[in-house]
Parts: sequence; structure tokens; C-alpha cells
Amino acid sequence: MKSSDLLEARIARAKDRIARAYRHEEGLVPWLVVDAPYWLFGQEPDAIPDDYFTNVQSQFEHQTAMIRRHLELVPDDDYIPFLFPWYGTAVVPSALGSKVLFPPKADPMAEGAVVESPEDIKELRMPDPERDGLMPKVLECIRHMREHSDLPVSFTDCQGPFNIALTLCGPERMFLWLHDEPRAVHELMELCTEIVIRWIKVQKAAAGHALDGGAIALGVPQPDGFGVWISDDDCVAVSADHYRRFVVPYNGRVLREFGGGSIHFCGTAEHQIDNLLHTPGLVSVNNCCMGNFRQIYRMQEAFKGKILVMACEYAPLRIEEYYEELFRGLARRGVIVASYPAPCIALSGSRYVECRRSAAELSRTLREVLGRWSRS
Repeated sequence: MKSSDLLEARIARAKDRIARAYRHEEGLVPWLVVDAPYWLFGQEPDAIPDDYFTNVQSQFEHQTAMIRRHLELVPDDDYIPFLFPWYGTAVVPSALGSKVLFPPKADPMAEGAVVESPEDIKELRMPDPERDGLMPKVLECIRHMREHSDLPVSFTDCQGPFNIALTLCGPERMFLWLHDEPRAVHELMELCTEIVIRWIKVQKAAAGHALDGGAIALGVPQPDGFGVWISDDDCVAVSADHYRRFVVPYNGRVLREFGGGSIHFCGTAEHQIDNLLHTPGLVSVNNCCMGNFRQIYRMQEAFKGKILVMACEYAPLRIEEYYEELFRGLARRGVIVASYPAPCIALSGSRYVECRRSAAELSRTLREVLGRWSRS
């Protein structure tokens, strides 16, 4: 897939609007219909290639087909086409020995713990990206996508140090160690932080990105100068005190290494707002709030002029009502609104439910609703 003059103009416009939002300009709300996802959750199974994770050409063709569909259905949002080497959220754990499952027509997932005692941490070694776990597959995919397209190619899903550490030792063990083995937790977090930084740098080199560029947080691009995003979904489950002691310093190291960046989490973590505000290098928060608009508004107030808020969500069952309520209390500065239309998953209240909807009709509806509310 090659960029056309028309596509270049669209990209330039979207980059300008997003950069202005990051400067917290008043009255501006960039909006995106992210209907070309690289992940499989919520997508129609029949539309997913059987060899999506085993054939890099298949993954490339599937993503480019969805990008073309988006450009036809939603020609005027702030989505910027990109390619993404997607092998689930356990790429780093896989390189450290974690088993990864590949369920049919679904996203990969880690199974079991690698670290069962503090002593096991000392046995972990820095992985070789060309040999260990799923890392070589990610690099193969990046190189293939770059060779066959001039669209930007992202680094793969970037779980933060805490998410990786928790995957390696398991949630129950991690939450006990936060109390009983703090030195071991810090040792593991130190290793995970260094691995994340080195792994992102290897991918950026393969994709041709500067250290402070090429970051696309769950489909929402960041301006050049802010070169990383990390997922930190487990922030919702850990206390503010433990998060401040065991997570904030390590997230800050990753973010500052790349000039600043974003943290993503799903759900409610209002108790972490102050911690996020004081995370070094944090310039934006990407949150699927699952209907908790109060959290979006509280973050906007706390982060005013400092940290942009991405108000993101899987397309709700009641699209008009949801976005009318969201925009009613939304400050129109330092904010981006993104919706993830999924034919088989929808937000209902504060939880996701199975459903069956037309992908094309979802895109059209979201274009109309988000475009209207962002301008009103």
C-alpha cells in the first residue's frame, strides 16, 4: 500500500490537529474511528485469516485491507494509517520463557508463571531479540511491512515494566511480594525496565524511527518528540502507595528514554490520578474508561495544561447517548476522542457484552456522531 497525494494531505491535517491538542489549544477535539485494528478482540471471526500469526504477508494484507476500508468509510477523521506487528501482549515474557497460547481466531496470551521465587529472578537473562521467544517474529514482521509499504510501521504492543513483571510471576505472587519481598520486586522491575527500553530501541531501528518518534498508542498517534507508549492496565488493581513506590519510577525511566510518552489503561484507576500526574515523562493518558466519565473529567481537571487525555472506548451499544453524555462534561482542550468499533463486542453500561453489528455501519455511525459532537 502506497501513500497518495490525497492521503498525504489527510495525514498532514491530522498530525497538525493532534499536535495542537497536545499543546492544549482551546476548543479543539481531534476524533478517530479506529476501525482498522491490528488486534482481534471483538472482530468478526470469519474475517480473520487463519494464518494471521504465522504468515507475515497475511497480517500485512489483512491490515492494509482494513485501512483501505477505513479511508473509504471515514474520510475526514484524524486517524493516520499505520501498520503494526501484532503478536499479543506477551512478547517480552515469551523471550524470558513464558508459554504463549494462540487460541483460534483470538489474540495470543501468556500461560503460567516463570518466576516462582525471588531466587528465580536472578536466573533471568537479557533476551536476544533475534533469537528469543516471539521477538524474532515481530522483527520479521516489521521488516516485511516496511519493505512492502511506505506507511509508518509501529513497534509492537508495549506492556509496561509492571505488567511484564506481573505476567512473569503471576498476580497473586506479585501482590504478596509487594508486601513481603519488596527488594525482589524492585530487582524484577529493574530488569523488566531495561528489557523494555532495549527492545523498543531494536524495533525502532528496524522500523526506521527516531527514538522520540513513531509512537501510536492503540491507534492514536503521538506527535514527534514523544516516542513511546506503555500499557499499564494493572494500575487499576494496585494501591496508590504501592504504585508510587514500585511502578512510577520505572515507568518514568521508560518514558524519559524516548522523550516522553503515554500510559494506557482500561477501567477505573481514579486513585492513581496523582501518581500519573507525577510520573516523569508522561505527556498523555490513553484510557478506555468503560463508561466512567467522572474519571475522564477528573483527569482533565488534574492534568490541565500538562497531560493530554485520550478518551477511548469500544463502540457502545447506544452510541448517540454515550457520546452525548461524554461530550456534555468534556473540556475541549488537551483531549482526543477515539472509538474502537467492534462487530462482536460492545460497551453496555460498565462492561463489555457480545453482540453482532455491521462493521461498515458502525464506522458510518461513529463518523457522523463523533464528527458532529467534536464540532458542536
